[in-house]
Amino acid sequence: MTNKEYHSADGISSSDLKLLEISPLHLHKKELFKFESDVFDFGSLVHKMVLEPEDLDKEFVKLPEFNLRTKTGKEEKAKFEEENQGKTIISPADWEKAEKMSKNILAIAGNLIKKGKCEESFFAKDEYGLIRKCRPDCYIEALGVVIDIKTTQSTKPYDFQKAIFDYRYHYQAYWYLKTLKLLGKRANQFIFIAVEKKEPFMVRLFRISEDAINRAEMEVENLIQNYVKFLETGKAEIVEEIDLPNWA
Repeated sequence: MTNKEYHSADGISSSDLKLLEISPLHLHKKELFKFESDVFDFGSLVHKMVLEPEDLDKEFVKLPEFNLRTKTGKEEKAKFEEENQGKTIISPADWEKAEKMSKNILAIAGNLIKKGKCEESFFAKDEYGLIRKCRPDCYIEALGVVIDIKTTQSTKPYDFQKAIFDYRYHYQAYWYLKTLKLLGKRANQFIFIAVEKKEPFMVRLFRISEDAINRAEMEVENLIQNYVKFLETGKAEIVEEIDLPNWA
């Protein structure tokens, strides 16, 4: 299953929890709130270079240099874009940056990644009859280890702790482990491979704590229960109270 097929398949993924935090109705209408940006494409490029380099040219292509001051250059660029429809076109600078980041990831964590299987999709029915799905970057089933690559501004522990909270990475960690356990698979550790997006592209590995997973479990399962109630009643609280900022 390709990444595109996975995202279009039925089921609730960890990224859907961002919508569920707003309201069950937002999740119910998730097709309206798809996140697409240059940042996402760049992160996907790094993932592809590290995890599936053999399929890199099927999804991404580096933009050659064209002399757009000439008619020939403009025609060559138009031909290039036509020949590569459906692929994400990456600037030379971003391509080189992604290559350096990927090289550093493999230098530090390559031996660990080789022990697992990459980009496999998993679907499991939970106790509510909902389909939960996940697609680990790498899963070492024999060890019960799930690995996820994150591009980040800083790999300093304090800074990455903040990123975990801000982007709800602990929700993702719990969701993946829970989904795999629902399938009867061994899953007891979640490791982030964090790589900085600036020179020298520092790489560090972090295993998320049991306390963080337990907190995520409590909060995520509460969100899921709210969603189940919405499916049963059709009612959702969508109006949020807001106040003036603290400094006011």
